[in-house]
Amino acid sequence: MTDPAVLSELAAAVLPVFICAAIGLYWTRSGRAFDSELAARLVYKISVPCLIIATFSRVELTPAAVAQVAGASIAVYLATAVLGALVLRVLRLSLPAYLPSMIFALVGGMGLPVCLFAFGAEGLALALVYFAIGAAIAAGRISPGEIVREPVIWAMLIAVAMLWWGVAPPKWVIDTTWLLGGIAIPLQLIALGCSLGRFRVASLPRGIALSVLRLAGGFAVGLGVATLFELDGVARAVVIVQSAMPVAVSNYLFAVNRKRVPEEVAGMVLISTAISLLTLPALLLFLR
Repeated sequence: MTDPAVLSELAAAVLPVFICAAIGLYWTRSGRAFDSELAARLVYKISVPCLIIATFSRVELTPAAVAQVAGASIAVYLATAVLGALVLRVLRLSLPAYLPSMIFALVGGMGLPVCLFAFGAEGLALALVYFAIGAAIAAGRISPGEIVREPVIWAMLIAVAMLWWGVAPPKWVIDTTWLLGGIAIPLQLIALGCSLGRFRVASLPRGIALSVLRLAGGFAVGLGVATLFELDGVARAVVIVQSAMPVAVSNYLFAVNRKRVPEEVAGMVLISTAISLLTLPALLLFLR
């Protein structure tokens, strides 16, 4: 039987995430308007970059630890892409349509708060490294020039420079970035809930199969990479958790823009997030 203290810790790590998302879901289902595009711009262009700088100014990490997690993150993305491509070939499904959903997980909207609540400030900092790697890869798939225009990438470079040279920004910079960064997590979760409230499942059997592949395959790849890179402690946990997140909402927007079965991708986002209600507590329990 699980220790009540352990259950309390799991609840503290998971329930705030799903409660915030549920608020967004209720908001949309009740017919209220929500500007998802504006929310996304505020989060990814302003709030998350500020959160990166604020977080790294308050935690004690070595550049080597950041580099190790960055390398592991790249390895996870590559391995997930190869695994997803192989499975989709076997299933005779379109790679351009379905592969992005296998690669890009909800490491921002769900991964960041889970790592914060489960592993503290260090967990958030390392999760932001994983997130920044994913943001760079996602920007590159649209246009290589987009990478240099991503505020998240510049914020991560500034954060690593602060660690490397041991420079702390002025208090007013820390306070300002912390204030602006504080809206990133709740706004992302509410936006996630709003998006889920608009999605519909186009093909239930295929949606379930591909969602299980994203979650189970991501976990297997994350565990394998963490072992290969000899990660331990918080770094190991963060890489595994981020690897096992559900399908990212951004995949739906990408599918709409490229006209690549957006209804199917929307169903995968919805189903994989619903399944994560069960898999996420089990994953955190495993990582203990």
